[in-house]
Amino acid sequence: MSTLQIVFLVVFLFAVATVIFFLVSSETRYAITLKRNCLMAKVVSKYTYKHIEKYAMDLSWWNDKKLEKCEIKSHDNLNLVGYFLKKDIKKIALIVHGYGAKGFEMQRYAKMFYDNNYSIFIVDNRGHGESDGKIITMGYEDCKDVASWVKYITDRFPKSQIVVFGLSMGASTVCLYSRFKKPKNVKAIISDCAYSNAFDVFNNISVKSVIFSILPTMLVFNWYLKKRIGFKLSDVDICKAVKNCDVPILFIHGNKDKFVPFYMQDLIFNSAPKKLKQKLVIENAGHAQSIAKEPKLYEKTVFEFLNNAIK
Repeated sequence: MSTLQIVFLVVFLFAVATVIFFLVSSETRYAITLKRNCLMAKVVSKYTYKHIEKYAMDLSWWNDKKLEKCEIKSHDNLNLVGYFLKKDIKKIALIVHGYGAKGFEMQRYAKMFYDNNYSIFIVDNRGHGESDGKIITMGYEDCKDVASWVKYITDRFPKSQIVVFGLSMGASTVCLYSRFKKPKNVKAIISDCAYSNAFDVFNNISVKSVIFSILPTMLVFNWYLKKRIGFKLSDVDICKAVKNCDVPILFIHGNKDKFVPFYMQDLIFNSAPKKLKQKLVIENAGHAQSIAKEPKLYEKTVFEFLNNAIK
């Protein structure tokens, strides 16, 4: 074998090995982060329950509540599950949970609205809880599910005034929903610790790992998902979506958030229409910990905002 042939063979084998590496790393990352019941979702859930006091969550609050199980079909024929807790049907809060969570884990936010005379809809996002779905879509499809839930609520309670609230991935989801044409009874949106783009938040987490910190693996993964599940993480662009928001929107974020970096609040806020936006920064609060850190300020800001939005 000539020297040229040896060089060609080495280059060829290196190219094949590189392609295999990127494909395997992309499929592994997909399995770890975006499949239903994936490792990352389990880690997030385990951490939440281990440090439950940081989130001011008390699931026993549900014990004496009479909840009605509700089911709808998504635009792509998945069965979606939510729960309705009745108070005053003139005002209804639709509450959307975050990555790896369930609707019931939004207890602290449900209590806040319920104590202020709102009826509550908590929902299980696709790929979570009792809802169908094999993939966690980071808001890409979930925002369409929010639109379906809003239609369900509007059809059932046509005179209700609806507030759409989301936390973390749920916050980004409701921001994505903000660009949709909405029924007139959707009066406001509240987003607590949203990421500005799913690619950026994944990349932020990836840099803390060994293999996945290699930048090209993230770029290849982004394009791999287009073939694998039909969209790229970079398609989940919250900044682009909120430019078309047509209802008042409140952005909340803790300035010590390392999971969804605090700077992302300003990226989203600066993209939203000037006359419709408001923001709240909670000092020394980590990811999804703002309501636990400053409950009085949190609730005061939320309901002053809503009192202006709902006439």
